[in-house]
This record gives sequence, C-alpha cells and structure tokens, in this order.
Amino acid sequence: MTIFFNEIYNVVNSGLVALQEAQATGKAQKNPVSESIFLSAWVTKVLKQHSFDRCVVKTLQEWQQQSRTMGKNAQLKLHFERLAETYAKVTDEQGQSIAITSAVMTTFYTALEQQDWLVTNEYEVNRKVSHHTDGKASLVVCSAQYAASMNDEGELVKPLSLYVRGNVQQFIDTAYQHGILLFKITDYKSKVKFHGEYIIYPSNTGTHLPELPTRIL
Repeated sequence: MTIFFNEIYNVVNSGLVALQEAQATGKAQKNPVSESIFLSAWVTKVLKQHSFDRCVVKTLQEWQQQSRTMGKNAQLKLHFERLAETYAKVTDEQGQSIAITSAVMTTFYTALEQQDWLVTNEYEVNRKVSHHTDGKASLVVCSAQYAASMNDEGELVKPLSLYVRGNVQQFIDTAYQHGILLFKITDYKSKVKFHGEYIIYPSNTGTHLPELPTRIL
C-alpha cells in the first residue's frame, strides 16, 4: 500500500523538478505569475494522467481548486518548497519516514518545559476533563493511550493524541525540531477543556498534510 507521506513528498519534488526543467528550457519564466501558471497546469495534468497514487488525489484536487480561484496568490511554488523542506528533515537517506520513539518524545517534552510549557503525561484522559495551568502553555498526553501507542521497543506504532493550549506555532516548531509532524484535529474543543487536539502518527505517516513549521530562510 502506498503511504501518503511518501507519495506527497514525491509529488512536490516532482513538481519542483518539472518547474526547474521548464525554466531551464525557456518554457516557463522565473516570476511568480509564470510559476503559478505552470504548477497549476502541472497539477491538472498529473490528475488527468493519474500520475500518482489515489491517496494524494484529494490534496491535488484542493491545490487545483486553489490555483483556479486564487491565481498566483495560491503560491503553489512556495507551498511545494515548504512541504519538500519539511518532509526532508523527517526522512532518511532512502526517503523513508523516520520512526518516532519514546526517547524522541522525552526530549520533546523537555524542550517544551524549557520554554515554560506545562507538560502533563501521567494521567489518563478517558472523558472530558478540566486542566488548570495557571496561565502557562500546556500539553496534555493520556498516559494510557501513550502506553498503548508504543511497542515493546519504545517505537510509536499507533496514532497518539496531544492536547494543546498555548502558542500553537511554537508547539509545531518545537515538535518539528525533534522530528515530529503534527496533524490538527481541532484547535480548541477537545477532551481537555480549552485545549486543541493534534495527532502524531507512527513515523509521521498521517493520511493528509501536516501543520507546517515556520520556514527558516
């Protein structure tokens, strides 16, 4: 079975290579309007030709619609570049996604605490609960779900919910610095009052696009 992570990484890299080749041969100009027109046409072409696995079709269709309604403001090139950069950091030399381990999670928690986040991971979250943080940014992880999500070797093998309240972009960036991609379920209402819910997947292999970290140029 084709994994979304690998296929969408293939898509954005292929699109960027096609654009570079078109610019090198004079078929596309190096400006935002020409680049947007080229990538919009490229997305439509690969959809018609069924060039990629069906797991990425919905995402391609969304990009196609965005480019039609927004034109150059859809910023497909920038989006492709950001996705390519994001995925590159969490893949190995063979282009396969890197495992998330208990050691990775521990260092992630520590990094958040160093930024004055309150990390709570010793209790079960099996119903709607309130969590008092005294104004601090907060991460809550259900202890039972965490235990069930890790195998005996300490590798994440099932999706895990993270309940978040605070500077979400800081949270996304910190997770990414530790090789973790986040997938948003809700940004506010969840089992933990006033916390949003994000999910991490084994080896970051979510079935849709992740939240993107801040781009560092």
